[in-house]
Amino acid sequence: MQDDLIARLKQLQIVQRGEVQLSHAGSSDYYIDIKKAYGDADAFELMDKSLAVNIPQRTNCIAASGYGGVPLAGALSVLYQRNLSLVRVEHKEHGLLKSIDGYVPSEGDRIAIVDDVLTTGRTLQKVIDIIAPTGAEIVGCYVFVKRGEAQLSVPVKSLLQVEDLL
Repeated sequence: MQDDLIARLKQLQIVQRGEVQLSHAGSSDYYIDIKKAYGDADAFELMDKSLAVNIPQRTNCIAASGYGGVPLAGALSVLYQRNLSLVRVEHKEHGLLKSIDGYVPSEGDRIAIVDDVLTTGRTLQKVIDIIAPTGAEIVGCYVFVKRGEAQLSVPVKSLLQVEDLL
């Protein structure tokens, strides 16, 4: 399944060459545009099913933040009937001022945090820091593509390495 997924992502040309500014890691000569694959129903389903294999069965909640993680988390929560927590890593200045929308985890919950691309781990650590006070157990972070190294307070698993796509 992984070889089929890599071939499909390459066909969709998700690696964009050229100088780009990354959100937390300076500039790069390529960009991993995973969101491009979200627009292809077959690729997106294959991505979710492939990522789900790494998430422990005992997980009862999927959490994510941002434009890259939320679509993956939403699809995983529906496909595998898990609660969905949407975490805001930037302080909200309007509405109810909540940091967590959707399902708010509590003690006894087991949460998997998902994201599209890991570069520095900064966003994932912010999500961990926001969820930790709820008392829920964070079973790990599950990312689709790992392009950099990160030292996080929970284990990180990636489905693909950036070299798989270059």
